Amino acid sequence: MKHLNLFPMVFTLILLLLVPNIAVALIDAEAAKIPYQVNNSDRIIIGTVSKIDTYSSYTIYTVKVKEWLYNPIPTDTIKIQSKIGTNLAVEDEVEFTQNESALLMLNDGNLDELLFRVPLGLKYPVSDRDAVIEELKVQGKWQEENKTENKTSETEAVENTKTEDKQEDQNVDNVNDTKTSEDAGTPSEQKESSNQTQKPNAILFMSPVCVFAVMLGAIIYVKRKN
Repeated sequence: MKHLNLFPMVFTLILLLLVPNIAVALIDAEAAKIPYQVNNSDRIIIGTVSKIDTYSSYTIYTVKVKEWLYNPIPTDTIKIQSKIGTNLAVEDEVEFTQNESALLMLNDGNLDELLFRVPLGLKYPVSDRDAVIEELKVQGKWQEENKTENKTSETEAVENTKTEDKQEDQNVDNVNDTKTSEDAGTPSEQKESSNQTQKPNAILFMSPVCVFAVMLGAIIYVKRKN
């Protein structure tokens, strides 16, 4: 009886089973790259987790926004929902720790509630900021308002520094003016003191003259009487 060679069949079957997994792995690896995420994100921020509220089937992370890198909205605080709770754990969902800082690519969830999602649960280190900005420029998404906001912040910082320096100079001038005013009174006081010092000397100088005049007048009077 002729024996069938099963090895090629088994090998082919294994390849057929592995090919989808390999394809998924390649897709996930591509999706994790910054260019793909920048292209597929609604907004991009740098923020710090300030509060964590965990429920049975999901967790809400409150994030303090430090900087909007793309498509900003007028708020300093947002919420991120993750499908990981006390009784549920979904793969590729984001997890944070308290006070953790990260660069996040966001997809809009419920804007009225400022609720967002993090695709594939990806978090990027804050040090990737420059790389993300470069990619935003490449894709034409680096908006002018971002540049304006950054310049405004820098300008405000410079103006605050100038104001503080000006106030310090004014304080120094006030101190100098006060000192000058005090010094201005010193010559008068010195003059008055000098006059007071000179008066006794004048009195001392005039006393012998008066005595001599009195004596001379007495002598003349005596001679005339005789």
